[in-house]
Amino acid sequence: MFVVLSISACATTTNTYRAAGEKTLCNDKNNDIGNVVILPETAWRDDQKEPEKRKAMALEEIEKAFQVFPCGSIAKPGGIREFADWSGRPEAELLKQFSVQGVDTVIVIRIEELTPRLNFTFSLPFLWAGSSEADFRVRALSVKSGTVLADMRVKRITGGPFNIRPAEWSRVELNEALKEITGDGK
Repeated sequence: MFVVLSISACATTTNTYRAAGEKTLCNDKNNDIGNVVILPETAWRDDQKEPEKRKAMALEEIEKAFQVFPCGSIAKPGGIREFADWSGRPEAELLKQFSVQGVDTVIVIRIEELTPRLNFTFSLPFLWAGSSEADFRVRALSVKSGTVLADMRVKRITGGPFNIRPAEWSRVELNEALKEITGDGK
């Protein structure tokens, strides 16, 4: 019985790949990043199922994760904007636009995966493993100086052998990963 439970248990892994900045947005160097605007976007694969449903799930979880933001405020003139192709615009243009609006920090969150996964092993014994996954990129910029406060890719997966997880469960992965990188999930 113990063997069955141990091989069918779920495990959670969060991998963060940092190109610049600290491992969390809120830290000793960034303890007050001022008025913040969150700019969500997607970069789905071509065969992404239910992209609008996943976009709605992502927006809900971004809103939840930034309700308590330990080092800044998302109150007006900042806030969480609509999904758009924010990365397709030059950074200088974005910084100028939000500087005029009175924003101190721009955070672009690009969702790449919000999905379940199912893997099979065609050997003896026949095995399958399922997981829910959130894979996204975060780029935070100081509006005044143009300094990159954070530039990272975050991938959080929960699952394991003999698991089948619905797409809806990937929202938890996104929320928890966002809390970790904001410094709220310490």
